[in-house]
Amino acid sequence: MKKLKRFSIKLADSIAEFIGSWTFIIIQSCILTVWITINATKLVGYDPYPFILLNLFLSFEAAYATPLILMSSSRQAEKDRKHLLNDMEIDKNSYEILVKMQDVLDSLKEDVRLDKLALENHERLKEEHKELKDELDEIKRLMER
Repeated sequence: MKKLKRFSIKLADSIAEFIGSWTFIIIQSCILTVWITINATKLVGYDPYPFILLNLFLSFEAAYATPLILMSSSRQAEKDRKHLLNDMEIDKNSYEILVKMQDVLDSLKEDVRLDKLALENHERLKEEHKELKDELDEIKRLMER
């Protein structure tokens, strides 16, 4: 049963694709031109003007073509919906990754800021240490006199 359904879906898609092609339009136009020419010039008189038999064939064709095209477009809409849902899932995952990356960047930025402060403090402490050492050396010199 599933094989038959898959076959009918593929057949409907193939027919709808053919009906929507330039090949079909050209073939259809040629057939209609030949039909009208033959019957209008009365070379063969089986469908005289107003071409009722031709209208019957075209109505018959439209009666079958329309549901096939609708089936195919419904199937395409389902494919598009699945593709859209897949894209939405990818976008959601990408957004989550970007948020995590932003958090990491913010953390790194804070670490750099803290490292810069630590470096400034270290430089300040080195400077103070140097000043204290200089003062200590001065006191030692004064005591030696």
